[in-house]
Amino acid sequence: MYKFTWKLFSIFVICGILMPHLFVSAVEENFDPNYIISDEEIQNSKSMTREDIQAFLKDYNSYLVDYRGPDINGVNRTASDIIYRAAIDHKINPKYLLVKLQKEQSLITTNSPTQKQLDWATGYGICDSCSMNDPALQKHKGFGIQVDSAAAIIRWYYDNLLIQPWIKRTGQTYSIDGMTIRPATLATAFLYTYTPHVHGNKNFWNLWQKWFDQVYPNGSLVKGLNSSTIYLIQDGIKRPFKNMSALITRFDPKYILPVPEVELNNYELGTEISLPNYSILKNSNDYYLLDYDSIRPFASYNVVKSLGYHPDEIIEVNSSDISTFSLGNTIIEGTSTPLGRILKIKENKQLYYINDGKYYPITDEAIAKINYPNIDIENTSAIELANFTPGEPLKLRDGTLFGITGSNKIYVVENSKKRHIASEDVFNGLGFDWNNIIWVDEFTGLNHPTGQPLYLKRQIQIADNTTIAPSINVEPVNEKMIKTPASETKYIGNTFDTNINTYLIADYVTGEIISGKNIDDIRPIASFAKVMTAYQLMKEGINLNGSKTYDPTDHKATYHTFRIVEGEKLFNRDLLYAGLISSLNTAMRMLVDSVEEDESKFISRMNTTAKELGLKNTIFDSVTGENLGTKSTAREYLTIYKKAINNNEVNTLLGLKSYEYDELKDIDGLPHHYDDHTNQLVQQTHTAYNIINSKTGYLDEAGDGLAMLVQRNKDAKKFIIITMGNPDHSNRFLAPDQLTNWAMSNL
Repeated sequence: MYKFTWKLFSIFVICGILMPHLFVSAVEENFDPNYIISDEEIQNSKSMTREDIQAFLKDYNSYLVDYRGPDINGVNRTASDIIYRAAIDHKINPKYLLVKLQKEQSLITTNSPTQKQLDWATGYGICDSCSMNDPALQKHKGFGIQVDSAAAIIRWYYDNLLIQPWIKRTGQTYSIDGMTIRPATLATAFLYTYTPHVHGNKNFWNLWQKWFDQVYPNGSLVKGLNSSTIYLIQDGIKRPFKNMSALITRFDPKYILPVPEVELNNYELGTEISLPNYSILKNSNDYYLLDYDSIRPFASYNVVKSLGYHPDEIIEVNSSDISTFSLGNTIIEGTSTPLGRILKIKENKQLYYINDGKYYPITDEAIAKINYPNIDIENTSAIELANFTPGEPLKLRDGTLFGITGSNKIYVVENSKKRHIASEDVFNGLGFDWNNIIWVDEFTGLNHPTGQPLYLKRQIQIADNTTIAPSINVEPVNEKMIKTPASETKYIGNTFDTNINTYLIADYVTGEIISGKNIDDIRPIASFAKVMTAYQLMKEGINLNGSKTYDPTDHKATYHTFRIVEGEKLFNRDLLYAGLISSLNTAMRMLVDSVEEDESKFISRMNTTAKELGLKNTIFDSVTGENLGTKSTAREYLTIYKKAINNNEVNTLLGLKSYEYDELKDIDGLPHHYDDHTNQLVQQTHTAYNIINSKTGYLDEAGDGLAMLVQRNKDAKKFIIITMGNPDHSNRFLAPDQLTNWAMSNL
């Protein structure tokens, strides 16, 4: 994830007019105030899907990634959905809306906006002499209303151009900020109608260029149409290859893209790539192996000789020749394969890359061919892996074109992420070759996180890295999570390589556990407990048509995120849905109070039920799982989950993607609730499986957990899949999805 530490704009807007800003940009010299954007671009409503918009927000670590609020119709939706719907409804480019949100209120790059920033997100309807508290302006207030209005007003300009003479148009000149402006496009004219300041529209243009003006991805090989020099695009600069040996020892020349000279001129010239990859370098008495952008020192010249290198193969260099390379691991005596090995395990046909004492899973043979074309695959037994420690699955190298079998989308890899090439026109316009696409399985595709889509623009400008240089802000892996020592880890059946501490895959019909890891380890189960609470409530005959009034003294939980105030009343059915779909602790405590005033007695009955089910390692000390004392094992939780979903009500609600309801008694003027399922996988379409129902759980000590009943698409077979102790909270659904796809293909 990236976190920006700069702030581009002030956030107060007047009558939809942005006040002048200070903004330094490397592309400002190309700004033409008469031509800001084309009519085709501003009306390209299908330029981004919901998923593309969400990926864009994630790349900028935006607060809007997780934002949910009412849209123009009062229906609670995600920010990406609100933006997408407004774009489609009014036939306006969603990229225009993203730029407006940043230009007016910095909402794309901020991760802690004020309520005022959200309420007046696109600056629509605010005037210089008006107070934001003016009752007449309240109809324009709210994120969803602001986004929809920003798209609607541009469409209104197009529809009313001939009716309303005050709307600026092409073919006429206007004096704006002391400059004579003659709009070349209606879109440009409308921007000046909305924001009659050159500075404000220059800011819009700068943002558009930086975000959506095509930059060739890192790892691209490019060559000017009228030049023989070949460059590698790396970290936003172009690095020329001095000779063909430097090129062909690193890349296959068939991947070179023809690029207009004017576009290449936008890239800063970087250091020359002159030495062949995997060269043996000698600097004074020190010897190195050149491994792409690093040099690996040899422990001694004897090690060089022992590996069979001839003195004639050694290249003499000076310190300045190698100063730009990072220093890699030392190659010591006894190292027989300094470039690494690729092993194919006879027992399961899986591939692994071996280097420096670690093995890295290769999920698709295409990765081996692309990343290590000069390393032969060795057949060996699984026992050899015991000599190495596990590493993360490998990803395709940057610049690789690939598609996922069964999908028509094509991607290019950049910074280990997959960037969707938006259309055939983009693919051809950038010079890609259809013959260079490799095809991988779905698991490999999912292992590459989604980055921003790739587009073709009318101009290509390199972003000003000095202005918007991101700093890496990777969320650390959960260090508080209880882990099973590697020496004590136990597996059942075929094994799946994952950092998840515990997983279980069972046949739903028979209950047979087909595959598992540490399934008898006793762990805190967090919100998994709510499924047992729901089962106990059903067992005791709770009246779902009854109701409960919120009392913060009795009902407030340790993790209280329920939007409810004292005295508000809700149906029990709605509380149950809120407790399971959105995993709200307070809702579950209210429900239990509707059948038992003494919560400890209800918990005691839950423990009695657990014993009746034959569960010897399961104990409950809360109805929500918010305490560490609520524990179970994956094997025993399988029993609980299967028993609970046999109840039609529980089975149905755990399978809902979302749920809406209104309070019976409203006090704060916000009666409507909208709950999304906490399992983000239910919002996605999966090639190999369909999720019937699921439940999430999380505590720092428990890690992330996910229980799902899934159905395999190819034969309709059902499985229960349970994961416990996932340490990667920021990507908590990636590994369970990978595990499930693996199970659908291998079990």
